[in-house]
Amino acid sequence: MHLVDHLFVLLLFVVQPIHGTLAYERYIARIEAGQSANRVRLYLQTLALQWVALAVLGSAWVLLGRPAEDLGFVVPGGNSFLIGAGVVAAMTALLIHNWRSAFRMSDEVRDKQKVSLGKLVHFLPQSNRDFQHFVGVSITAGIVEEILYRGFAFWYLTQVMPLWAAIIVSALAFGIGHSYQGIGGVVRVTLLGLAFGVFYVFTGSIWLPMLAHAILDILQGAMILEILRDEDSAEPQ
Repeated sequence: MHLVDHLFVLLLFVVQPIHGTLAYERYIARIEAGQSANRVRLYLQTLALQWVALAVLGSAWVLLGRPAEDLGFVVPGGNSFLIGAGVVAAMTALLIHNWRSAFRMSDEVRDKQKVSLGKLVHFLPQSNRDFQHFVGVSITAGIVEEILYRGFAFWYLTQVMPLWAAIIVSALAFGIGHSYQGIGGVVRVTLLGLAFGVFYVFTGSIWLPMLAHAILDILQGAMILEILRDEDSAEPQ
């Protein structure tokens, strides 16, 4: 391993969680001080940071002469890939069902859902304009986070520990990277990280985990939009 690998792990496992939490706390503090929530700006900042991180990793990977296969970019195929594709299809159908059910929620259930989200409501989409940018964040997260936390992290960790341990450690790092969501969010995202890690190993490539991650984020965002939608601020299409 090269020094740049250790630095990137430090950035991914330590610096990013701290920076993300502090940035989110500053964002919430501004809102509580009376400023309007600028979700679109926050989404664009998130997009920029993630693509810059991937560009740095990709550049280092090419300069060090490493194959893309080490990051999970393997030609998909075989029974495991077909089974994985079926799992993604089933997951998508379930998420679409949940999204459609949000249209039929009673006001009481909707209010309970809003309360359960806590301060995260200031980050989540509440208008069509918000959601358009949120889709960009979701696709970016699907691509970038899977390459970083599954592709790169697995490559790095399996050089110093067994595969099962790498799955757990990378999932913990993934969860801690979302520490701005609170303890509950960290636990939830860690479990998702475990699922994505197992899925990555089972399917043998990064392609289906990226697709599943993006679809999950987009459709969850669509459901939350219907729960939080601010009709007064919705822009005419």
